[in-house]
Formats: sequence, C-alpha cells, structure tokens
Amino acid sequence: MISQDFMYCQYTVDDQEALFDQLSDALMQKGIVNEGFAQALKDREQEFPTGLPVKHGVAIPHTDGSLVQSDQLIFATLTNPVVFNEMGGEDEDTIDVSVIVMLAVKDGPKHLEVLQKLIESIQKEGFVESLVNAKESSEMLEIVNQYLYL
Repeated sequence: MISQDFMYCQYTVDDQEALFDQLSDALMQKGIVNEGFAQALKDREQEFPTGLPVKHGVAIPHTDGSLVQSDQLIFATLTNPVVFNEMGGEDEDTIDVSVIVMLAVKDGPKHLEVLQKLIESIQKEGFVESLVNAKESSEMLEIVNQYLYL
C-alpha cells in the first residue's frame, strides 16, 4: 500500500486537474486503478473537497473503490502549491496545497480506516513539515513509515 514508486518529491504540476490526471495515469500503468479513476477523483473533489487547512496545506483526494484493483497510497510534495477547496468549507474557502496524499483503496471500511489514520498522522507535529523538507523519494518513504502506521 505504501511504496517508493509512489513517492513524488518536489513534483511540478500546473493545477489540480493535471495532478489528478498524471498521478492516476501512473496508477493505471501499474494496473492499480481502472480507466475513469482520474475523472472519479475530480467529480468527488467537486462535491466533497479534501483540502486541509494545516501548515503547507494538505489534500487527501480519494474516491470510492469501484475503480481500484489493489490498494495504494500516493504521496506528493509540490514545487508550486495547487489550489484546493477546504474540506467542509464553503465554495470560496480555498487552500494552497503543497502536500498530496491520494488514496486508491478498494474496500470501503478499510478506506475509512486508512483515511482516519492519515488524518491523525497529518496532525502529528513534524509529519507534514518533514515531508515538505524531504529532498528525495526515499526520504519521503522513511518519513511516511515513521509517522503512519497502517
């Protein structure tokens, strides 16, 4: 579920749509998700935004598991923040997001458990800051393994 293949350190994208398309394409190439995953992420993000108002801004884009073949978490730190709407906020509440944790989890109950543990980890002092300061994907993997217990 967590691998260095899906740690994107200092990743550059223009916007949320490009982010979803590119990360979903990487998942599709490995057979982890099916065609339509990127669009499902975009549709869900419109309805239920995932931006968290924490230092550096974090977003946890995800969708239901119907298009997922095997579980995978994708971590990305962005060279330039991407705008997300705030989780539970109003339409005008936006956040400049520098850290992405995308979920591809097949099973509904497991999906909720992973999401809960992710949010707990994001709230731990040092986790997001360490990810943002990481210089390479192997360092990101070490940080994730240190803070996130799945």
